[in-house]
Parts: sequence; structure tokens; C-alpha cells
Amino acid sequence: MPSAYTDLLKLVQPVTGELTNTWGNVTNSTLTQFVENAIAGFQTFSVTSTDWTLSTTTPGDTAAASTNAARYAILITTGTPATTRYIYAPQQSKTYVVINNCTDSSSVYIRGGTSSSYTTGVEIEAGSSALVAWDSSANDFIKVAGGGGGAAGGGSDQIFFENDQTVTASYSIPTGKNAGTFGPVSINGGVTVTVPTGSVWYVI
Repeated sequence: MPSAYTDLLKLVQPVTGELTNTWGNVTNSTLTQFVENAIAGFQTFSVTSTDWTLSTTTPGDTAAASTNAARYAILITTGTPATTRYIYAPQQSKTYVVINNCTDSSSVYIRGGTSSSYTTGVEIEAGSSALVAWDSSANDFIKVAGGGGGAAGGGSDQIFFENDQTVTASYSIPTGKNAGTFGPVSINGGVTVTVPTGSVWYVI
């Protein structure tokens, strides 16, 4: 019986009695290195002229292991696209730290799926970063931390606080927290904003 591979990260699962005298090479190339990539590795991609579809590889394909961008923990976009760009990632359980290092004002979205069939995704503004995770209940990536909230401006200025104008996904303000939004702001049909007792949401 040949080796099997885990569903998400395609880590090798050798069977008893297999890989005689080759266990060390297989461990290094399709287990140890893959785990490091998934926990701390990063991939950089210029989105100046194109979106970024995260590559995946066939299980056990050690020659292409370094090109499996979907396995890596940190995704860094660079370039000057002068338009919104998109990262397309597999629709499966995974977290990513997405860093938008584009040197113009272009936002980057990380979406689940492909360029022809995709989810709404999460926006990461230029100069920002966010920790995102695949949420099977929402069937989309969600922002876990980071992104937004900071001030922006020309050069090194940090003057302008920016927010979207439409609430497109339901949100609950955490208990014991207040929230503020620069209006006008609209809420899409079927979407709710929950404000717990003792909290307030100011729209200025």
C-alpha cells in the first residue's frame, strides 16, 4: 500500500514497512518542510499586472513543493496595480496572514475559489495586513484580526480614518465594546448589526 496524504496540507503518511532507506528524504521534503511552510513560511507575489491564484501541487510532488503557495502561512502582495487585485485560495480550512505591500493605493481581496467562481472575500487595504481564516459556516474567508482601523494619508501621514459605506455581512459588536462609523452608511437586506446591551454604535 502506498503512502497516503493529509487532506488539507498534503503531509505524507507513510504506511508500515514502506520507504526503506528513503524515510529521511521523504520526511524532510514532504513533512518537516511542509509543516514549517504552513506555520511560518511566506510567499511574495507582484500583482501589478495580474491577480494571484494560489498554486497547489500533487501530494508527494517534492520537486514542486516550494511552489505550493496555498500551503504557506504568510502571503505578501507587491507592485503597483492601480486597481483592486484578488488572491484566490482553496475553499478549505486554513488561516493566512495577508500583507498588502502594494506601493500605490490599491486594495487586495483574498477570496475562496477561482477567478471564474469565487466568494466575496476579505479586503486588505494598501499598507495594511490582516489575519484571515476560512469559515465553513459563512462559506467564505473572514477577518480574524488586523486590517482597517488605522489612519492613512499621503506619504507618511496618518490622518484619515476610512470605512466602507455598506454593511454587507451581519456583525455583532463584542459585549463591553462601543463602535463608531463615519456615515452615511447603509445595511444590505437580510444583514443585521447587533449591538449588545450596554454598548453603543455611533454613526457620525
